[in-house]
Amino acid sequence: MTGSEKVLLISNEFPPGPGGIGNHAFNLAKYLNLSGINTDVLTVSDFVTKEEALRFDEKCRFSVRRHKRSAGKLKTYTDRISEIRSAVTSGCYSHVIFSGMSSLLASLLVPKDGKKFISIAHGGDVNPANTLERNLVNRALQRSDLIIPVSNFSASRITAGNVGKKIKVIPNGFDLENIGEISVPEKSLKPGTLRLISVGTVWPRKGHHNVLRVLPELRKKFPGIRYDIIGRMADMSRVNELMTQEMKEIAVFHGQADNQKLMSLLNESDIFILLSETQKSGDFEGFGIAVIEGNFFGLPAIGSRNSGLEDAISNNYSGMLVDPSNDKEIIDAVDKIVSDYGAFSRNAKEWAKKHHWSNIIRSYISELERINA
Repeated sequence: MTGSEKVLLISNEFPPGPGGIGNHAFNLAKYLNLSGINTDVLTVSDFVTKEEALRFDEKCRFSVRRHKRSAGKLKTYTDRISEIRSAVTSGCYSHVIFSGMSSLLASLLVPKDGKKFISIAHGGDVNPANTLERNLVNRALQRSDLIIPVSNFSASRITAGNVGKKIKVIPNGFDLENIGEISVPEKSLKPGTLRLISVGTVWPRKGHHNVLRVLPELRKKFPGIRYDIIGRMADMSRVNELMTQEMKEIAVFHGQADNQKLMSLLNESDIFILLSETQKSGDFEGFGIAVIEGNFFGLPAIGSRNSGLEDAISNNYSGMLVDPSNDKEIIDAVDKIVSDYGAFSRNAKEWAKKHHWSNIIRSYISELERINA
């Protein structure tokens, strides 16, 4: 790409708010700019205060503009569409990247005027259960010049017709530069103890209930077992069904933790576990970047087959893939990792290195240059 070209990234999540879509958008913008591709961001400030968002944006080395939230939902929506149309049609951008379902839908309401439209396919955003939404998303994907799913599973869920040649799978990446100095000690297990950890919003799709269900059996083998759960507590219905007195002794809900606490807990843990489930609504785990972040700390991972986690976990190398509804498979996966923990831990670190954004961004730049040709 030439120095005269400029990218606008529109995302419906962004740090310091939670969410993998926001994590992806931030690092994509950061590494495009570090690569000499001038990239601006237009986004939201959900789940954080105005002051928290402002402090975060001041540290960014690129421009971040955030939509304001109005008193009513309709006005909020119409104002956002107006801002997006104004930004896209300003004439200064050669490429526009849309990330998240509301951003994809907004792309239908703005003219391309020769600009290249790129759609990021995460999870349920590209295959919603609602027929009208799915049809609109498919139209948005068909208008795109390039569709980038974050995993092969995400790509397989795209139902839009005649878009196969536009699809290029690029896995999600990780970058922990903004959290300060990190010391990652060599991992080892203490007999009789086991520290499991999950990172992600607590709601049915993330499958925390699948982990809780097997904890009593695991406790027989590891009396000192503990399960740390980090993430916004959005829907506790499935989890509360399993919170017996025994579970309250094992499982600790930390809520939405700051970076310092998150990194400290990852350093203290032994295995990262994410037993996600695809929902009837069509929502599914698109990749699971928190898995790779756990790998960086030497944590082997256990995750669900038939999800984007198949791209995030190298089975029998950086961790194990299981059926999240099969207790025996989950327990066997724990046993296998524990029996060769040193090798799994080292492999997890190597796997994480391959997914650093300094490597992942090369694929993005290559694809942006390809659609320019």
